[in-house]
Amino acid sequence: MYKYAVLILLLISSFSLAANNDVLSLDRVDVGQVKFAFENDSNIYPDESEFNIDHFVLMSNDNGERWGILTITNQSSGRRELQAKHIMALFADGSRYSPVNFKQQFNGNETQSITLNFGENKFPILSVYTRN
Repeated sequence: MYKYAVLILLLISSFSLAANNDVLSLDRVDVGQVKFAFENDSNIYPDESEFNIDHFVLMSNDNGERWGILTITNQSSGRRELQAKHIMALFADGSRYSPVNFKQQFNGNETQSITLNFGENKFPILSVYTRN
């Protein structure tokens, strides 16, 4: 009987530990003034747009999920659609990835904060950027 009680407690604790791996934590990294010099041999860049990232906060969890909360401004006076191809994240191994597909409408000169999923990666995100 004692063995079964211990087994049940172990199973319950393992399920609660697995559930906690999904919780996102803020990544406390301030690299705003740092210029990275990773090679970009594949010429991977975000598509040109009229969007500017005002600031961002990065998040991750123990499963390797990478997320960002970005405050973005449409610098055009007209309505524009922000798409995943307009944003890119630089990871600590020098790789670059756009967020998982999304589309967001912006009015002219509008600023919005959005949460984006950059997939799973064992390396943290160092920076998020656009190209205008």
